[in-house]
Amino acid sequence: MIIDITQTTKIGRVYRKGSEPLQVETVKRFQSSGKEYTTTSFSCDVHNMGTHIDVMSSNVILENERLIAQGIKFDVSNIKDRTITLDDLDLSIVKEGVYVFFQTNWDKYFDDEEKYNNHPEISMEVIEYLVDKKVNMIGIDTLGLGLSKNHGLIDVFLGKHGAYAIENLANLDKIPKDNFRVYCLPMKIEGLDAYPTRILVEF
Repeated sequence: MIIDITQTTKIGRVYRKGSEPLQVETVKRFQSSGKEYTTTSFSCDVHNMGTHIDVMSSNVILENERLIAQGIKFDVSNIKDRTITLDDLDLSIVKEGVYVFFQTNWDKYFDDEEKYNNHPEISMEVIEYLVDKKVNMIGIDTLGLGLSKNHGLIDVFLGKHGAYAIENLANLDKIPKDNFRVYCLPMKIEGLDAYPTRILVEF
């Protein structure tokens, strides 16, 4: 079975105050001959692009070997009013090179922007532990792994260590906790510090 865990980027949706949302419009262009044609133009701040990988630098190249790998999932959906710590997790399933996903089920609040923006967060001790275990990347079905300033601190820490945060996932309740393969397919566009990404899970 294949499950798409990518969140659809919605036209006009602002994930972070001040960011430019997705805009899509039909435009008219002209060939060198002067002949007119119609096409579609879109623009969006990359960190406002739904499911994306925060690589935190436009110089990062994700090796092909990292894009397809095994994954594990921590279901932490029962934790809503405190930070998620190591004591909440079955660490026996953590292995080097795996994708790690945190299932909060917060994607179901996507249409309630205030609720969606106030999500559970992962403690820095958990992030540091996973980096020490040399996991591939760390994803979550919320705006980010941390809240407020912790969001940026975690993104920078992961970027520095080459682990990277994947934000705004969906449908994590439809995949098992382990024994699945992840197909992570970032858009191949130069000059970006975050990659809009399609992610599929097979099990």
